[in-house]
Amino acid sequence: MPVGALSRDAAGVVGAGAVSREGIWQRLHAMGEHRGRRGRVYPLAVLAAVWLCALTAAGHDRVTAVIEWLAGTTEEERRRLRLPYDPFDGYRLPSESTIRRFLNDTDDARLARALLDPPLADPAPPKPASPEAAGEAVRAVYALDGKTSRGAKRADGRQVQLVGVADQATGRLVNQHEVDSKSNETKAFRPVLEPLDLACDLLTFDALHTVRDHLDWLVTDKKAHYLAVVKGNQPTLRAFLAALPWADVPVADTTHDHGHGRDETRTLKAATVEHAEFPHARQAVRIQRWRREKGRKPSRETVYGITDLAFEQASAGFLADAARGQWIIENRQHHVRDVTFGEDASRSRTRRGPVNLAIFRATVAHAVRAAGHRYVPAGRRACKTATAALDLHGFP
Repeated sequence: MPVGALSRDAAGVVGAGAVSREGIWQRLHAMGEHRGRRGRVYPLAVLAAVWLCALTAAGHDRVTAVIEWLAGTTEEERRRLRLPYDPFDGYRLPSESTIRRFLNDTDDARLARALLDPPLADPAPPKPASPEAAGEAVRAVYALDGKTSRGAKRADGRQVQLVGVADQATGRLVNQHEVDSKSNETKAFRPVLEPLDLACDLLTFDALHTVRDHLDWLVTDKKAHYLAVVKGNQPTLRAFLAALPWADVPVADTTHDHGHGRDETRTLKAATVEHAEFPHARQAVRIQRWRREKGRKPSRETVYGITDLAFEQASAGFLADAARGQWIIENRQHHVRDVTFGEDASRSRTRRGPVNLAIFRATVAHAVRAAGHRYVPAGRRACKTATAALDLHGFP
């Protein structure tokens, strides 16, 4: 039997007797293969495990760094990575071109399903007669927002734009979609949400995505709820909300924050609305922010929002927390990936490379936090060895 064939067969056997946490190997193998059998040595699952574990260690944010990380692994660590074993030469390490091709050519939707562990929608879910029949309690709250990878530019000079969805409770990214080159961020609304099970969940987003068709689809097809910000892109609706008799509506929720030289007070008023001429709208929300920063003049901002949740389904305090939680995706995803992983400075631009790198970075950030580390950089520094990274992600 040729040595190459033996190596390929061994890749599926080494470590096969172990049991992984929540089937990490099963999820990775579920990505399938887009490559032909001929000349294939390393399964996609193995290359994904290499990328994930290498990127976990601080300072390993480039393809060359992944190769250096692999070179420093022990025999036992290579066994746990399920690298192909050659009886003459030992465990075989993938080349830089192999590592790079995996990053650029792997389908990001499959990688997201394997690593982000999203709440996947049932292909044929039972549809209740009305949104209310799906249950009055909100199960979870998600935030949707876009991000530009400033260092990654396509051949036509366009920057890579990503739209992601994160769990407000944990900051965990659950799905991501790249904006088409001939489109804009609004067109990514449905593709990024379509695979997710959002029944009885609440989705928050900025004014850019406050579009009639989107909200109707979200409530009717996905059986979800929305809290939408209303600004100038919906002038008629904004004028309607601004004209409501807010002076007669009592303040329902007030929060105070102090930190980093800034004092901020937020008040929220909520009112039941009729004839809003917007899909499924049941409550209007007005949020006023008073902010005072050291060395600057005090500022005041008024933001209007609308939701399909009735007064009986969502308290003012809940809506205030959900509106503020929109920043979770910025603070715990975008900021961390830019500052800790250098996403804005990354020059990866080929095909699926930028999108897949963002998925790996989000996965590492969540794993580090789930392990009890308050700060992601400290968690990455704690994974200096490949064994620590393998243990972190639950590889047997």
